[in-house]
Amino acid sequence: MPEVSEKQSDVFIGRIALRRVTRRIIPFVFLMYITAWLDRVNVGFAALHMNADLGFSASMFGFGSGIFFLGYCLLEVPSNLILHRLGARLWLARIMVTWGVLSSAMMLVRTPLSFYTLRFLLGAAEAGFFPGVLYYLSHWYPQEHRARAISAFMTAIPVTGLVGGPLSAALLRLNGWHGLAGWQWLFLVEGVPAVLLGTIAFFYLSDRPEDARWLPPEERRWLVSALVTERNACQDAHRVTSRAALMHPTVWWLGTLFLLAVIGFYGYSMWSPLVIRSLTGGTDMQIGLITAGISAVTILAMWGNSAHSDKADERPLHVAIPLAIQAAGFLGCALLPTPLLRMLSLALVPLGHGAAYGPFWSMPTRFLSGEAAAGGLAVVATIVSVGGFVGPLLIGLLKEHTGSYAPAFVVLSVAATISAIMAARLRRSQALNARSPNS
Repeated sequence: MPEVSEKQSDVFIGRIALRRVTRRIIPFVFLMYITAWLDRVNVGFAALHMNADLGFSASMFGFGSGIFFLGYCLLEVPSNLILHRLGARLWLARIMVTWGVLSSAMMLVRTPLSFYTLRFLLGAAEAGFFPGVLYYLSHWYPQEHRARAISAFMTAIPVTGLVGGPLSAALLRLNGWHGLAGWQWLFLVEGVPAVLLGTIAFFYLSDRPEDARWLPPEERRWLVSALVTERNACQDAHRVTSRAALMHPTVWWLGTLFLLAVIGFYGYSMWSPLVIRSLTGGTDMQIGLITAGISAVTILAMWGNSAHSDKADERPLHVAIPLAIQAAGFLGCALLPTPLLRMLSLALVPLGHGAAYGPFWSMPTRFLSGEAAAGGLAVVATIVSVGGFVGPLLIGLLKEHTGSYAPAFVVLSVAATISAIMAARLRRSQALNARSPNS
């Protein structure tokens, strides 16, 4: 009986500790990612007027939107390995301050070359933020709670659409105020929060549970013990070194499958304001409100799928089914006969893609830990980020040559379908089927 009582006490302490961690960390990294995502994709709303003001063609805009990810890819792995050595508190603060400054500097764009240069530098500045936060969360959440934590962090993406669409539309209305175009105000204002949050992050974040003086001693001991036990079990089961993680077959399979999905999603993210305007003929604010509505439904899909994935302790199908929904959305938007049906189908793209986030990004740390996890996550994120360059450029080129978004959407549907099939095949992966020690 005493053993049962002690176990119940540990479960209670663990539950309270994780709640305290969630209250402390998730809201802050959530706000950080909102600023990151807003500064990454606000160019789509700026394009509603910037392209005409500066004479940018569809292919110029597509290339400039996507070149962000070339800078991002080049520095993704080095950045995450530096974070592992220096700690998340210092490195995430550095990332945020530099990308905030460069995001505001986008107001200075005048030529295609300056557009390409600043977008490239913005991507280089942000490199390592996303995999860095995922790696950081793996230091605070055991595997059985990780998909929900990652999903809570990544809910920032649809929330950015929820608030960012109307906000960007409102900023565009400042056109002419103090001699600046509306799109210039958009870049200037939306870069400031990243600088402020980056400064706060240096003082607010704790690198690891061992450093968390805001956790009571018994909760800190429980969390450290649970994570060390899980990390040791992962190393004993897989013994993946940091160097081996960079070439691990499952790491590259994961990166490739989500690359195929992300090509479509980033294409959607950069082009959706223009696509929605073509389907609805709406004003800037109406487009922002439609984007917000789509984002609200996406949030529910993300939470529901991630919670069920954690409960079932299953990842591959919880990625494959949402990506199949993304594929159906692109195909419907390309082929359905009326603008209303195409608009409804378009909404399935972020809904499906977003629902896959939590289960997908919890998979690498299922078989990697320590520096291997930092490197492996960065490799997956680097491969995936290539899609951010390809997607917007693909849509821009096909739109310019065909006069329609439909051909590009058919191609993106095929890519997402292949991605869903690859995710389903991971059900046979020995690395991912090893259950966590706490399950």
